Amino acid sequence: MKKSIWTLSSLALAASLSLGSCTEAGSKTGGAEVANKVADRLQEQPAEQPAEPEQEEQVEKVAVDRKYDDVARILAGMSIDEASEFYEVTQGAAWKAYAKKADQGWASADAKRFDELRTWAGTELAGLNEMKGDLFYPFSGPDIYYGYQFFPSAKNYHLFALEPAGNLTFMKSDDVNWMNYCNSVQNTIADFIRGGFFHTKHMKVDMARTGVLPTLLVFLVRSGNKIVNVRPVAIQADGSVAVLEGSNDFSSVRVDFLDAKTQEQKTLFYHSSDVSDAGLEKRPELYKHLEMVAANRTFTKSASYLMHRPTFSKVRELILAKAKAVFQDDTAIPYHYYNSSEWDFTFYGQYTSPIPLFKVRYQSELREVYKTQKIKDLPFSLGYHSTREHDNMMIAKRKN
Repeated sequence: MKKSIWTLSSLALAASLSLGSCTEAGSKTGGAEVANKVADRLQEQPAEQPAEPEQEEQVEKVAVDRKYDDVARILAGMSIDEASEFYEVTQGAAWKAYAKKADQGWASADAKRFDELRTWAGTELAGLNEMKGDLFYPFSGPDIYYGYQFFPSAKNYHLFALEPAGNLTFMKSDDVNWMNYCNSVQNTIADFIRGGFFHTKHMKVDMARTGVLPTLLVFLVRSGNKIVNVRPVAIQADGSVAVLEGSNDFSSVRVDFLDAKTQEQKTLFYHSSDVSDAGLEKRPELYKHLEMVAANRTFTKSASYLMHRPTFSKVRELILAKAKAVFQDDTAIPYHYYNSSEWDFTFYGQYTSPIPLFKVRYQSELREVYKTQKIKDLPFSLGYHSTREHDNMMIAKRKN
């Protein structure tokens, strides 16, 4: 099996968060298969000066393989060109009904949440988007949607979760299998569109067959992007990432896409991994990779309070040591771990208490902040409470 290896522009940086969402009540999942025969070659970038801790993957341009964009659009309920080998799939009554329902769901979500979210992010996250580099999103599940909407300036997106990456083997199957996959993906996305996060129990059922990959593709094209290529990758012993040419192992996947606004090629990396302390002990190469990607902007939400636990201390410490900025809700790093002499904070929304399932994760220090300091508005919901009256977000920006 040939491997085409690329490395991150170096600043050996420590990274945060573990993958996957092993929650106190469950965990996030995914798995996969899609092979490509395009030779891939990336050049090692020269080391940057320590004074500029900006990590950005150096990824080569990749030729467009239109079948992946066509597949993504079919799953998203979006039309494709008549010249596509999959065009007939979109001509059946079942798919047309599916596409109509999908359009209605996204239009409703835009009106109720996403339009306001994009406007808010354009103002409140403008400073974070002026930073160079990538986005590190641990405990993400398949949520590239919020990652992209909040941080459109990122060059590359690094997502980590327990869910298997998934596969696209149905591409050569019949219409019945196509619709089964479409419906499974839509069932998964329905929770996200309604409440702003994924339900672990539902994901376990819906993603047992599809994995994360189909949902990742849907989110990318529904954000206006164009899929360029999809390939399996693996983290190497030195922490770098290699494309696995001709492999069916999709435990980690690389999705290249053209940005909707800039037409710049960007890359999404999804790694199905366990980033608990025990998981990182078993996979030293994963820890090295996290060190590389952690020195970027970090985003995490609906993270099952994993970093509140001592069993996720390594990921938490990597973020606190290396991140340039963190955008999170109360389910991520507990507020008391942040040293106020090292960070500037901006708080949004409301913090009263966690939902009953996680009531033991109440933070008295954070509650005091929300009672005594000036808090900015969060005009949409995206967390476990599913209401703007109880959801919260925080920006922690490292001081110069």
